[in-house]
Amino acid sequence: MRLDFDTFGCLYLFAIPFVVQPFLSCWLTPYVNDDDVSGYVDERFQSVLEAFRRNFGQGEERDGAAFAVYYKGQEVVNLWGGYADKESQRKWKEDTKTVMFSASKAISSIVIAVMVDRGYLNYDDRIIEYWPEYGKYGKNGTTVEDVLSHKAGLPYLSDTVSIEDVKNGWKIMEKVENSVPAWTPGTASGYHAVTFGFILDGLVRKADPKGRDIKTFFEEEIAQLYDLDIQIGAKKSEAPYLTRLTMPSLWEFTRDIIKDPKILIMLGLMYVRFDTLVDKMRSNPDWLLVNYDTMVLNDPEIVSLNLPAVTAVANVRDVSRLLSMIVEKEIISNTTLLEISKPTLNSWHLEKVTIWPVIKGHGFFYEKHPLVPGAFTFGHPGYGGQFVHMDAESQISITYLSNGLKTGTGELCGTYMRLFNEVYNSVRRIEEDNGSLF
Repeated sequence: MRLDFDTFGCLYLFAIPFVVQPFLSCWLTPYVNDDDVSGYVDERFQSVLEAFRRNFGQGEERDGAAFAVYYKGQEVVNLWGGYADKESQRKWKEDTKTVMFSASKAISSIVIAVMVDRGYLNYDDRIIEYWPEYGKYGKNGTTVEDVLSHKAGLPYLSDTVSIEDVKNGWKIMEKVENSVPAWTPGTASGYHAVTFGFILDGLVRKADPKGRDIKTFFEEEIAQLYDLDIQIGAKKSEAPYLTRLTMPSLWEFTRDIIKDPKILIMLGLMYVRFDTLVDKMRSNPDWLLVNYDTMVLNDPEIVSLNLPAVTAVANVRDVSRLLSMIVEKEIISNTTLLEISKPTLNSWHLEKVTIWPVIKGHGFFYEKHPLVPGAFTFGHPGYGGQFVHMDAESQISITYLSNGLKTGTGELCGTYMRLFNEVYNSVRRIEEDNGSLF
C-alpha cells in the first residue's frame, strides 16, 4: 500500500480540530470574571458562583441564563444574570420564565410518575387498556414504558399536524390513533421529539379519572398544590414577558465546534443520513421551525400551545424545587422513586434518530452517577443547552435554563457542564468532610 497524501489527507484534515483545539480554546475564551450576576449561593458552593460568572465573562452567555440547585431538600444555589431580552435591554430577574424545550419531557414524565404512584397507571400496562383506539396498525402491544423510552415507533405522525389540531387535543389523538409506526413498537428506540407529548397527552386524558389533559393535570395536581410557577404551554397573558430566544451566530457555532469537536460529530449523526426519518420528523409539524434564522417559540401563539414535549415554561428555582420534591419523596413515594431512578434501556443499541445510544427510561435520560458507583442520575436535556437533573442518591436537583441558545446540548453544552462539574466538586468536598462519600 503506497503512503501518500491521497491516502491520509482526509485523516489529517479531520485531526486538525482535535490537535489545535486546546490552543484555540484558550485564545477564544480568555478567563475574565464578570460580577454582573445576582442571586444566592451557599458558601459551600462558592465555586459554582465563580463558574457562573465565568460563563458570562468569557462571552459564552450572550443573552441571559439562570441556574438553581437543591441539596438534601435545601436551596443552595439560585443564580441569574444577563438579559431576558437583550434587544429591549430587559434584564433577567429571579422570577424570569423561559422555554424549557425538550427538558419539558421531564415535566410530562413527572405527571406520569404521579399517576403511577396514585394507581391510575402502571409502566408495564398496554396503552390500549386505557385508550383502545390507539391499537390500530400494529400498535396494540405498545406499553406505557415503550412510549416513555421512545420505543413507540411514532417519531412522526402519518398525517400532517396543524396548529388547530394541537389546540383541539382530541383531533391530535385521532391522528395518533391513525398513524402507522415507523418500526414495530417495542423493538427499537428512536427519539420522539414532539410526538412523545402527543401520545402522553392522549394517555393522560384517558387514564385520569377526571379526563383532564396533561397540561391541566399538572397545573391542578402539582403546580397549584405546591405553588410552582411552571406551566405546560405559557399563559397567553404571560407570553410577552418570557425571555426572548436567540440562535447562535456562525461565529459562535464555529467557536463551539473548535472548543468541542464532538458537536460536529453529533450534528453529522443527526443530519447526514441515508434515510428519511429525521426529515419526516422535521417536516411534520412544519410550523414548529427552529433553525439558524428562525425561532418560532418566540411567537406567543406557539409557546402557549399544549405541546408537552416542548413548551413547558418556568423559572429555574421552581423547577429545581419540583425536582427536589421528587428526590425527597414529597410528591411520589419511595417505591416510585426507586423505580424511576433506574433506566429500562441500558444496553448497546442503534438509536433510530440520534444513532448514538442514549440510556433511557420512564421518560428520562440517565447518566452514570459521578460519585456513587453503580448508581444513575436522571433528567432531560433541552434544545440550546437547557437541562434538568435529579440525583436520588446524593439528593441533588439541578436546573439550567438559558435564552441565548447554544450549539451543543447536554454534555456538549460547555456552560452547563462547567456548572454541573462544580456542583459535584462541591458535593464531593462536603461528603468527604462528613465521611459519607461512597
